[in-house]
Amino acid sequence: MNLLRPSFPHTNALDFKRMSTHFFSLLTAIALSLGTLTAQAQPGPLVGNQPGKIPDEQLFGFIGKDPLPAGTVPWQLLRQVKLVEVKGKGTKPGAPQMLPEFGPRIQELDKKEVKLYGFVMPLSTSARQKHFLLSPLPSHCPYCVYQGPDSLVEVVAKIPVEYNQWEPIIVSGRFELVNDTQLFYRLTNAEAIK
Repeated sequence: MNLLRPSFPHTNALDFKRMSTHFFSLLTAIALSLGTLTAQAQPGPLVGNQPGKIPDEQLFGFIGKDPLPAGTVPWQLLRQVKLVEVKGKGTKPGAPQMLPEFGPRIQELDKKEVKLYGFVMPLSTSARQKHFLLSPLPSHCPYCVYQGPDSLVEVVAKIPVEYNQWEPIIVSGRFELVNDTQLFYRLTNAEAIK
């Protein structure tokens, strides 16, 4: 028995050779794609279409560009944040840490009631979510690469929100800036808007 050639009913050597060639071509394509995605996903500055960031075309391919639903804060605005090195704030004493620096337009939103439009990224297996992340990309997208904290908002809802992974929602709540490396934005006391 040849261990390299599995036994498939109704296949001959020519069929197996064709399947093998197709399989290895597919593996090569996947490896090249992963290499490209990995190269694109390296950390970089959090500004627009900089290397290491999701291109705007992909980010807005699911929810569209402006105008979004009336009165919602555009994701383009939330992405206008940059990281700055702060000495002495790292995990090791005296080690630098990269923290967000928010522009004046984003700072104006701090502690204000806002509406956001995006997809629910659930943090539990429940059909209704009280604590979740909101993103301009759906959580079921298999080809979407890394999103930085400028493309995510932590949401804490008043009452659990029903969601469909295929449909974006609008949520309203109190917007807060978070001075952290992993999370930049939070929406509290939030409610889904029909």
